[in-house]
Amino acid sequence: MKPFIGITTGFTGDEPQLAHYLRTNYTNEVKRAGGIPVIFPLLITPEDAAEYVSKVDGIVFSGGPDFSPYLFNEDPIRELINFSTVRDDTEFALFREAQSAKLPILGICRGCQVINVAMGGSLFQDIPRQVQDAIGHNPSGIPSHEPYHRITILPGESRIASILKVSSIRTNSFHHQSVKQVGKGLRVTARTSDGVVEALEGTDPSWYVHCLQFHPEGMCERHPEFRALFTDFINNCRPGKNA
Repeated sequence: MKPFIGITTGFTGDEPQLAHYLRTNYTNEVKRAGGIPVIFPLLITPEDAAEYVSKVDGIVFSGGPDFSPYLFNEDPIRELINFSTVRDDTEFALFREAQSAKLPILGICRGCQVINVAMGGSLFQDIPRQVQDAIGHNPSGIPSHEPYHRITILPGESRIASILKVSSIRTNSFHHQSVKQVGKGLRVTARTSDGVVEALEGTDPSWYVHCLQFHPEGMCERHPEFRALFTDFINNCRPGKNA
């Protein structure tokens, strides 16, 4: 049996012609790693979230727009671009049920931030304004397969270190927000040279939680070493465990 993997989506378009949106490289890499991708719609209520979570063996929290600062008790700064409380609410509801079930979760870019805030952490709303001596993190006109900056994997045992088997690696980067205060039950495993958090993992050995600020799904086609991140996640999603 292959594990069913829920993947969160965003909105694209304008009212009343909104559409759900998810880049195909998420589903492609989940499939290549041995999973069966299941696309989750938005507007999942807390009442329905348990039903959705019960039908899958793991969840990928995908990338997307900015995160609402109200969820970590801050007002928006001027550089905040946009956010969707509909998506925030949906992903929080899914996370709470996944947490209760100890369902394996992989957070990518915005998904990394969702997990951190859901576990009591906070975010820098805008890296250029709020992080001293910040390097570039959100280039324009660069394809997703292009390595942009280097991340350093912190010394010691960690999931990302055991998967990639290197002490540093160049990744893509498409974000202007990032983890500030680390959520309870998480630990930092990689940073860029300016100190921005690039990877987190859960501290509970019985619950698979892996958070990546970069986009491995965009790197895999030309840099196949990043596929190991999806393989590790899928291998920890046991079919039927959540039934």
